[in-house]
Amino acid sequence: MSEKTWKRNTTGIAAHAQARREHKRKGVEDAITTLLREQKLINFNTVAKAACVSKAYLYSQQDLRERIEALRQQTMEQMVRERATRSTGKTDASRDLVILAKDRRIKELEAENQRLQQQLKAALAKAYEQF
Repeated sequence: MSEKTWKRNTTGIAAHAQARREHKRKGVEDAITTLLREQKLINFNTVAKAACVSKAYLYSQQDLRERIEALRQQTMEQMVRERATRSTGKTDASRDLVILAKDRRIKELEAENQRLQQQLKAALAKAYEQF
């Protein structure tokens, strides 16, 4: 006797998973828009709470992560500028701006360093395979 194997129909499950992903992403986008409109602080905690998602989800989605980091940086720079215009001692404000610029540069250099390290690993692996 031969057994008949049935092809599993998973299209419904796949469609439901896709709909859940889209719904979650739309919720995050709506939360960011709402926080921006209300001029509230943008960071991973506030976005996660407003969108009812986990911070791990936000960190795992590269495009959302980059957008939140960029908005967070803009918010920090804006706060420093506002403090600079309010304060009479411009040295503190200019120092804060320099620190923010250096922090941004350090982050860029760390990302470049990580990218170069990955390229080096790949090149070493390729060289190793040739022997």
